[in-house]
Amino acid sequence: MVLLISLLAPFSAQASAQQLPAPDRGALQIEDDAPNLAPAIGRWAGAPRGHFTAIEPAVGSLTFRAVAADPDAAQAMDYEVLVDGAVAVSGRTPRPVAAGLTVPIETTVDVSPGVHRVCLRLADRTHSGRSVHCRQATTLPPNRADANVVRGANGVVVSPSGVVVPVLSGSTNDWRVRTPCGNTASLRRGTFVDRARVVIDPGHGGSESGAVGGGLVEKDLNLVVSELVIDKFESLGISAQITRTTDYRLPIQTRADIAEALAPDAFISVHHNGGAVRRSSIPGTEIFYSNVRPDSQRLAAILYEELNAAAARFDADWVSTVNQGASVRLNENGDDLFGVHRFTPGIDSVITEYMYLSNPSEARLLRRADVLEAQAQAIVDGVLRWWFTNDAGTSLGRSVVDPSSSGTGGFDGCVDPPLATNATGSVGNLTSNTEAANTTVLLPQLSLGRDPALRR
Repeated sequence: MVLLISLLAPFSAQASAQQLPAPDRGALQIEDDAPNLAPAIGRWAGAPRGHFTAIEPAVGSLTFRAVAADPDAAQAMDYEVLVDGAVAVSGRTPRPVAAGLTVPIETTVDVSPGVHRVCLRLADRTHSGRSVHCRQATTLPPNRADANVVRGANGVVVSPSGVVVPVLSGSTNDWRVRTPCGNTASLRRGTFVDRARVVIDPGHGGSESGAVGGGLVEKDLNLVVSELVIDKFESLGISAQITRTTDYRLPIQTRADIAEALAPDAFISVHHNGGAVRRSSIPGTEIFYSNVRPDSQRLAAILYEELNAAAARFDADWVSTVNQGASVRLNENGDDLFGVHRFTPGIDSVITEYMYLSNPSEARLLRRADVLEAQAQAIVDGVLRWWFTNDAGTSLGRSVVDPSSSGTGGFDGCVDPPLATNATGSVGNLTSNTEAANTTVLLPQLSLGRDPALRR
């Protein structure tokens, strides 16, 4: 099992390279957890759970205290403490007196002055062999990515302006990339991402606004929710990448190219709906899945269940269509109508259409932060269920042959956004702060990630 603790300063990557003195302060304590273990994710067992309870910084070292538990056996657990991605110390815990009871861990690691990322990793090598990724503890998901897609993946570069572009060839400081509008460009600066377990796609953007209503524009709402989803996955230690970081045109083919470049287990296009007028007693959520990927249908059915349950927590005059539920939409040739599916035949892709902006009652809900938070959490919960359980989910959907198309999402009239920028400030979910690099006093903030399965 794995868990992450980080010592991070809220400043740019440039500034983090500076050698800064570690603050000499007392231990940061959090309350001890009760020994009982509750699984964090549905019906699974085997992976040990745990988290740091205190970190004591000193000149040249960090002392860590932690608790760990094995949910289904009273076995000792192997542990590693990683500093900046490298194993700094390893050991074995005492044997707990019973399954699910916590045991303590205490170790000291020598570190150089500066800001460091640290992580506690635990593994059960005698029973299940499962482990947890370095972040907020969550069992490392089984890999569902198609092997052929993985072999063809070249990764993406997030340009200095925040534009995500798939890599065609090259390497650091000399990438050849595909621009959003399908052109070829050379890029010397940017952040390279070689793989992501989940790709989140905010629908529409730029000149393609999507649905509107209640003072909201779908393209903006899609981006806000997608960023929430990305944050939630990353807080769980699950690598996730967004396809669009700000408001620019992104054709469907390019979205698919980004997904294929990252070879994810799941490719989720986030949308909000419009047009329905038929009154409904329940929310009218629509999820569309790939016709050629059976597990895409299961993911869609689970996401429908999670998203509808999230929406049903709030009051609205709901509307729906006959496509309510998890459905597949085909063209006249029997192929997937939506390019998100058609252009990624080796990836489990889904399109979520959540609530109706065209319905004033639902549009008012979508202006609320708690509603968007619930929507984002439902997407994350659905993907976790898809990974860790055999649940089939529920669906009221159907198979539809639809020769029509929205006519959007193509390359016609597409204008590439700039890949470089000298601007200071926020670009989507990226931050470029040139002033921070010149700051002389930057003290790290200590943040303790906690295992949600170990709680009172």
